[in-house]
Amino acid sequence: MLLNRPIPFSFLLGKIKYEALAVFVFANLMFALRHYVGLEILSVPLAIPALMGTCISLLLAFRTNQAYERWWEARVVWGGIVNDSRTLVRQLLTFLPDELVPTDVVQIVAQRQIGWCFVLGQTLRGQPTQPAIETYVIPTEQAGALAAKHQPLALLQAQADQLRNMYQAGHLTDIQLAQVDATLTRLTDAMGRCERIKNTVFPRTYTFYLQVFIILFTAMLPFGFVENLFFVEVPLVTLVGSAFFLIEKSAIQVQDPFENRPTDTPMTAIANGIEVSLNQLTGAAVVEQPTAPPTYFIL
Repeated sequence: MLLNRPIPFSFLLGKIKYEALAVFVFANLMFALRHYVGLEILSVPLAIPALMGTCISLLLAFRTNQAYERWWEARVVWGGIVNDSRTLVRQLLTFLPDELVPTDVVQIVAQRQIGWCFVLGQTLRGQPTQPAIETYVIPTEQAGALAAKHQPLALLQAQADQLRNMYQAGHLTDIQLAQVDATLTRLTDAMGRCERIKNTVFPRTYTFYLQVFIILFTAMLPFGFVENLFFVEVPLVTLVGSAFFLIEKSAIQVQDPFENRPTDTPMTAIANGIEVSLNQLTGAAVVEQPTAPPTYFIL
């Protein structure tokens, strides 16, 4: 996730460097044809590109809004994961008899929940999950979790199995089991919502048509300058065209919040915060987190 600090110009320019270069070359070509070859007839009324630019602006506003809604939904889902992870451990600390608090049982559940948060984030980003499983899951469960096709689901099932054992041992009542199971259900729902965002592809045709309109607008823009702007014309065309491409590229980046990019939902940072909270609840050693990330974004 981008932070509230200066963003390097290279990050912005890197998204549209090829488009900006193409616009710059095309604008120079049209400038040379009009002012040096003498093809002054290469002009159109400025109202035409102005009207097209207005329509594209409306489409870009809608496109950006839809992309931000996907990003914001992902952030809300992970906010719910924070709350439910804390709730799960707090419920066990409250419901279990005093002689079991804080025993290895609660510690195992808490560490497994921390591992689930890291594994879910790594799975959504398509990154290796083995380090997180080996760090937070007890050795007897690691092989099963690593072999599972859906590793986050396997860890949640391990949580459910542990709850069943507590219930069968008489440590949880029917009502208490239902409340803790409801927390696991919300975590399962949050996982499914993340997967829906990840696997639902934004309509490619919509993106393609918008890009075509931007290209047509940029191609018509040099023909709309009936006044002799001379050397200001090329930078102006390049700047306006690049601005449209940059907005469109920004929407494409924001619409996919689980791709391990600076615009991502900060799942790793959120999982680190969950680890601190759960270790505090169970009395485990709290791992110190860096006070501030060294870059302009946090993952």
